[in-house]
Amino acid sequence: MHSERPVEPGAEPTSDHQVTVEERGSFAFAGCSCGWFAPARRSRDRARRDAAEHRSEHEGENPG
Repeated sequence: MHSERPVEPGAEPTSDHQVTVEERGSFAFAGCSCGWFAPARRSRDRARRDAAEHRSEHEGENPG
């Protein structure tokens, strides 16, 4: 699943894929510097898998 959150005014999405998993309360969120994000997950393991899947989909891409 690929989702894109709206770009904040003045922000440019990057072609570099810096994936993070962030916890907020009962949920974990996987997101990437390219603008991709996964749905909120109660399972931290599932959020980490979402992040790993996104990262592996874009391995070897040349930025820019």
